[in-house]
Amino acid sequence: MSEEQTTELRKDEDRKALSPRLIGRMFATLGGYKWLVFAGCAMVCICAWADMQIIHEATIIINGDTWRDTGLFQAFIPLLIACFLNRLFGWLQWVATIFATNRAVARLRKAFYSKLLVLPKAFFDSHKAGWLTARSTGDIEVLQDFMTYALMMLGVFGTITVSAWHRISQIAPVLLLPAIGMMPLILFMTVFYKRRMSSLQRSAREQNSRLVANMSEAVRGVRVVHAFARQERNLEDFNTLNLKSHDTEIEVARLDALFMPALDFIGVLNTVIVIAFAAWLLENPGFPLLGKPLTTGDIIAYVLYMNVIIWPTRMLVELYGMSIRAMAAAERIFEIIDMPFSIADPPSPVPLTVLRGEIAFENAGFRYQQEGDWILRDLSLHIKPGETIALVGETGAGKTTMASLIARFYDLQEGRITIDGVDIRQYRQRDLHTRMGIVLQQGYLFSGTVMDNLRFRRADMPETEVIEQAKLLGTHEAIMALSDGYDTVILEGGESLSLGQRQVIAITRALLADPAILILDEPTSALDMHTEAVIQQAISGLIRNRTTILIAHRLSTVRHADRIVAIRHGQIIESGTHNELIARNGYYHTLVNLADSTGGRLS
Repeated sequence: MSEEQTTELRKDEDRKALSPRLIGRMFATLGGYKWLVFAGCAMVCICAWADMQIIHEATIIINGDTWRDTGLFQAFIPLLIACFLNRLFGWLQWVATIFATNRAVARLRKAFYSKLLVLPKAFFDSHKAGWLTARSTGDIEVLQDFMTYALMMLGVFGTITVSAWHRISQIAPVLLLPAIGMMPLILFMTVFYKRRMSSLQRSAREQNSRLVANMSEAVRGVRVVHAFARQERNLEDFNTLNLKSHDTEIEVARLDALFMPALDFIGVLNTVIVIAFAAWLLENPGFPLLGKPLTTGDIIAYVLYMNVIIWPTRMLVELYGMSIRAMAAAERIFEIIDMPFSIADPPSPVPLTVLRGEIAFENAGFRYQQEGDWILRDLSLHIKPGETIALVGETGAGKTTMASLIARFYDLQEGRITIDGVDIRQYRQRDLHTRMGIVLQQGYLFSGTVMDNLRFRRADMPETEVIEQAKLLGTHEAIMALSDGYDTVILEGGESLSLGQRQVIAITRALLADPAILILDEPTSALDMHTEAVIQQAISGLIRNRTTILIAHRLSTVRHADRIVAIRHGQIIESGTHNELIARNGYYHTLVNLADSTGGRLS
């Protein structure tokens, strides 16, 4: 599945602006903290009730119905209590909601990251790191904002609106007429806003993902950019994406700038109409629908209540805009979390206690894309326990693919691969990988120290043992030649080291894990002649008691293998020792002759 096959090609009409399913899943991440959110919602309702009570108590004071007898100070006590409750429960609501939503976001990030760790290599072949980073940061922040404010806004809107309408009806039901007259206009504007904003918000999130992905890729490949003097071209590409993102955000802002002032104008217009209507009622106390004459306090309360109704309406519209962004973000986050496993562990895995290292390809067929070309087809190969096999052939012949299939980074479409007579799909992936050591052409190093990277598989391994093992491997001197030896700080990806230094650490890291099966994909390609000789000597001593697959382009790497397997176009052309294949004067012999003229490289 590629990036374009996830959210980017999906049409807007296929998506819902508000999805109860996504909203339910967002709040399900609260787990045991749901009660805090509901408690916060109840506190919001108390705050809203206190707002209404403040207006009510102020009306009583203005009318002067009670304080002339009890005294002004005593009349103000209920008003002060309402103000205190409003602030107290507002603060409690904020603390409870922030605590709960931060907990939910932490769990959501964990679920997202956990899924990334178990997705197959094929997924990362077609998804940019920056694109995934944008989802794990920006999208989750959008969800956090939504979860923090959504219930609060809904609680405020519901409580204030219902309370305000109820209290106005208690004064005189006829006073509701201006508000009822404004509702169709507000509804019309909201529908217009919804249709336009839904597509704009999703487009803005997708443009942002592409922008972050482009920036991340440029930073990671900055050396190549400099080497090919691509700064100006890369800047042009970035500017193109940046302008698209900018234009989309401007469209969002323009729509908000059009809608929000229009809503504010309706609020002002409503206030004018309410005051005019109230003044007319004062002049016409005999109006049949009025029921009773209005007092000055009634008029003030009426105006305040009507203004209160407009405020939560605006808040609800802002919540709708926030919800559109949240739905787009949630869709993208849960799309990754829900992504089915193309490579999954079996329901009842075969226990893997001791691994002898016998490997067999049986009529194996593999291609990366469903309709793509076959990389391997009808390939069969048996590797004995403890045997060292060297895979040679032209670039693209399928050597690295075979190693990736043994590690089960991909699954075959035809045939099967067995280890110790069991189909590898019957093993748990974790059990399989903990018994394998893999060194790629460019070993990836993580930020931290050299010692941290060497103990990547075995974090509890004592430093003294790491150093002793490195001495036995012959890599100790190369590591000590670094600026701070084993304490040398490594930048992300090992960018602060040379390719040769990275490979020395990567090889040492793999061998320290003491794997039963060792896969070396061109392990000495980045080493100088001296370091290569050291590593070759270390490897030759270590591979005697473990099954080893060597993928190599250097003749010196494969010459002493137990068996050399020559591959071409996904097929095994010939197999045997170096001397046997030379004597056959076949494909391998041709590669060796080519190596003699290219400095020892077989391809």
